Amino acid sequence: MATPGSTMKILLIRSWIHPLAPLRAVLQAAGLDPRFTRVDIEPALNAALSRGGHDIAIHDPATPGLPRAAVEACMRAHRIDIPLVELVEIENIAERIDVALAARRS
Repeated sequence: MATPGSTMKILLIRSWIHPLAPLRAVLQAAGLDPRFTRVDIEPALNAALSRGGHDIAIHDPATPGLPRAAVEACMRAHRIDIPLVELVEIENIAERIDVALAARRS
């Protein structure tokens, strides 16, 4: 994973009804300093992608109107090549990020 204490800019595709604190706590426990850009609709996703600067994207498949295929299509349209990690369980998200970043490096 990134070096402990390093800032990680995360594009979070997740409904605003879910609290951010549990996700932040898990990532901080893994030694990261997460900075989130949170979106839950396609226009906001496009705006965030056009600004760029994210290290990784986390997608909650339960986000209404933004299935993974739509997120991937938006990322391709903006020529954004960062890992896209599914948020299945918050408890293992740091490990999933680590795997995605390791795969990208090799």
